[in-house]
Amino acid sequence: MSLEKQIVHTLKDGSFTLECAFCEGRGVYPDTIYSNDIETEPCPVCQGKGINTFKTSPENIAERRYCGGNGKAWNSNGYFAGDICQVCHGTGMVTLEQTQESLLEEALLWQLIHPEIAEVARSRFESGHYADSVEAAFKKINAIVKEIVKLDTGEELDGAALMNRAFSLRQPIICISDLSTESGKNIQKGYMQIFAGSMTGIRNPKAHDNLGIDRLRAVHFLHLASLLMSKLDERT
Repeated sequence: MSLEKQIVHTLKDGSFTLECAFCEGRGVYPDTIYSNDIETEPCPVCQGKGINTFKTSPENIAERRYCGGNGKAWNSNGYFAGDICQVCHGTGMVTLEQTQESLLEEALLWQLIHPEIAEVARSRFESGHYADSVEAAFKKINAIVKEIVKLDTGEELDGAALMNRAFSLRQPIICISDLSTESGKNIQKGYMQIFAGSMTGIRNPKAHDNLGIDRLRAVHFLHLASLLMSKLDERT
């Protein structure tokens, strides 16, 4: 449907109102997300009005729509229950200025992320598959550590058990600090726990339960994955 056909009313100042994408103009939570017992709660995007007002002209609306114009966050397996698109904030529309700002933010983000993490996560992240991008990042870390351990010991391990074996204080396969000092041992132990915890608390829940996360949380996780990949680069 064209933007012109979706416009409800054009205002005197050139701005316009548009049917709310998240609730599809109904003013309540969409029935495709929640069960009937709470469908009557007001839509959190339009506050129950069924329309959203855009303080700009229709010509300033960007064609690029991260959510496909329906205002809902999504992944490769369908919409996350109750999630609002983090880019358009549920309205289904973004301005040209917002799109330019978003592109700039993402360009700066990937300058800070380790190249090997960016390689597996960026395309997923930029298409709105936030949870998938995080899962790919931590799978990459797991795969690299697994290869190092297998080459050294012949053992086939995975996840937290793999990390505990790789960074063990007694027989470490991967050393990221000077184990002759107490501080070095603390650093080694601490990162062992972070690596293992990341597999248990971040990679596994997403892989097993298909949990959804928003854009900001994905950025947090990708920075953590980038840090861990950088520590692998520093191994002795």
